[in-house]
Amino acid sequence: MAIPNLIHPVRVYIQQVDVDNTLYDDELRELIGQEVLTEAVMVPGQVKWDLNNSVQTARRGAKEDSHGYVLFRYVDLSAAEVTLARGNRIARMGTIDTDVYIIALQPEAHYGDTDGPTLVKAYFSDVQPVRQTTGM
Repeated sequence: MAIPNLIHPVRVYIQQVDVDNTLYDDELRELIGQEVLTEAVMVPGQVKWDLNNSVQTARRGAKEDSHGYVLFRYVDLSAAEVTLARGNRIARMGTIDTDVYIIALQPEAHYGDTDGPTLVKAYFSDVQPVRQTTGM
């Protein structure tokens, strides 16, 4: 089974949304207050920063780019019992405390003997640009 290696992986600390303890409006199914996040879990990842904060115009309005991405191996995510999703917080990348959130996921490295992707790119962005806390 082909499992690609990461190039210069660092420890990435991820906090997932705790759906069971987060309050939602029953009728509107909207968030009440702030989402509750789980304890940070460490998963090795390959970080790529792209701080090209350009704004592109699209048919439906302005589209903001991500600040970069972290490349994860599905085997590492599975071993740490982490299921990535939009809205997960990345609290630390290597030695850098961060406060960025996953905005998109893109499966990568499809191999025939694995019958699907072996890597996933988690694009991240600073989605709450007001006063924030960094780190864990």
